[in-house]
Amino acid sequence: MQHYEDMEKDFGEITSVSGNSLGGALANYVGVEYNHVRSVTLNPAMLPASALDVEKQYDNITNYISEYDLLNLSQDAIGMGNQVPGLKYTIYNGVPSIAGIGFNHTGYRREDSMHTPYVTIGRKGEPGYGKIYVDAHHHIVSSIWTGQPLYGGRSERIDLNVETLQMLSESIETSVLERLGLAQTYIGHTVEIINHESEAYESRLNTVREAFQEAFEDIIDDGLLRGIRFANSVFKLMIQKLHALLDTIERTSQVLNGLLNSPPAALIEFIINKPIDAESLVSEIRGSLEELEETLDEFALAVEDTVYNTIEDIFKAGQEKFHDVVVGELEAHFEHVESNYQRMNAQVEEFGTQVGQVANAFKTIDQRVAHAITDQLAIGDIDPMTSTTDFTMEDSPYLLEFMKFKEQYLDLTLDAFKGTSSAILFPIAMTLINKVTLIEIAGKALVGLVKGGNYLSLYGNPITLVLSLFTDYDDRVKEQVNAFLHPVEEMNETVEGIRTGLQKFMENYPTVIDNLRPYIDSALFNNTGYYNIHIYNTAATSILKDMQLLFDDIVFQLSDHEAEAITSLYDVSSNVKQNMSIIEEQTARAATW
Repeated sequence: MQHYEDMEKDFGEITSVSGNSLGGALANYVGVEYNHVRSVTLNPAMLPASALDVEKQYDNITNYISEYDLLNLSQDAIGMGNQVPGLKYTIYNGVPSIAGIGFNHTGYRREDSMHTPYVTIGRKGEPGYGKIYVDAHHHIVSSIWTGQPLYGGRSERIDLNVETLQMLSESIETSVLERLGLAQTYIGHTVEIINHESEAYESRLNTVREAFQEAFEDIIDDGLLRGIRFANSVFKLMIQKLHALLDTIERTSQVLNGLLNSPPAALIEFIINKPIDAESLVSEIRGSLEELEETLDEFALAVEDTVYNTIEDIFKAGQEKFHDVVVGELEAHFEHVESNYQRMNAQVEEFGTQVGQVANAFKTIDQRVAHAITDQLAIGDIDPMTSTTDFTMEDSPYLLEFMKFKEQYLDLTLDAFKGTSSAILFPIAMTLINKVTLIEIAGKALVGLVKGGNYLSLYGNPITLVLSLFTDYDDRVKEQVNAFLHPVEEMNETVEGIRTGLQKFMENYPTVIDNLRPYIDSALFNNTGYYNIHIYNTAATSILKDMQLLFDDIVFQLSDHEAEAITSLYDVSSNVKQNMSIIEEQTARAATW
């Protein structure tokens, strides 16, 4: 306040002040204290409650609040927005991103101490690379004729004459078509991003396939499912190992039986001849192994089908219209949007031409009437007018759930994939577990068969010869028993590991699929590109909001006139504004989460 008073002493009466942020608060404080001073601010900080009367209007203060200004959003959120005095109008500059926090608040962007009126989206040389212009002053909409800001209502009525009509015609070219052209550029970048994603379909599909295969194969820590789709998979190699162990078990059981059936003659009367009957159990295990291998082949084919078919269904999300649902819906929507932008630009250009023709016609008729009165001449014909084209906007039945539709499709498709793939894989995995369990039971029976056998009854016999003979024979039997048990126990350990691994697969598979969510999310549509579509359409929507505000004033100025030519222009301008609202709504679908 002291600075303001010092400036008045030095320069005389000051009637206007302005500021941004803290500077805006200081400017508003002057406006509060001196109601003859006009204060205009951008995103001002609030004043202390004690500095103002919150019930007072303060019509001498105007605050422009950027749509994404974090300061004023925060002040409103904590219920202190009323501590920004005066009139408050939202302007649609800036971008809804963390990178935009600074220039959303200041209203302009500085880079390397230089004013940079735009923010860069994407990377140079890549699809969707472009610039969004963020300066706040481009979004403060004022009357074409008076320069009066239109936020407090329409401008004052003007006299429609040749000069004001020519001003309107010229402004259509500079103030409207240029801005709409910029919005159309943003839509063009959107389409570039969508087309790029469409072309990258196979790459995105393969990314999910690779992520699924890697996650699938890592479900079991020991790598049992590694390379499951191929002939040299870990599981296949384990079955081959089990076959080899079974061959060893078969040979050692035959040797052990031969030893038990031929003890030294001196021990024959002491031997309880009880050979190991391992043949039936080995045969049973062999049959189960062959069946396990057949089921494993079936499982491998099911995994293959999941990788190449079920995963592709992710991109359809349960519907048949698009094979690539997110890209397809965006493509379909923006076909309508692009077509409508072309219609709207043509309509606005035609309207500008018609306004100019009406202005020229008024001037020509006025001059000819004057000459006719003075020189007794005929008025004559005027130049033909451009007829009005029926510019009907196309309806779009897409993006009705806005940009959150991708998240909805992601939820839907993730659940569907989990359910479908589980229904294919789990029954086969359960069969594998059952067959492995049969082998495990038979293997334990083999161990019991040997460890439970009582082959000799010489313990405690005092006969020296018998003891000496028994010791050698007993050692040989024990050695052969160990030779038999070692492959059996290795087989049982391997089989137990397979069973445990398969059970872990069934327990962990749903969680593994849930963990694929970010991969599927990005594969449905690249997340950076998807967000850039949101940013571009936010910027385009902002321009359309501004243009509708401008056209609302144009429609008002053309309304309630007796001249039929002006009435016709009023009808056209009303239709332009209506069509802008349609396109704004369609554009906003891609700007809204």
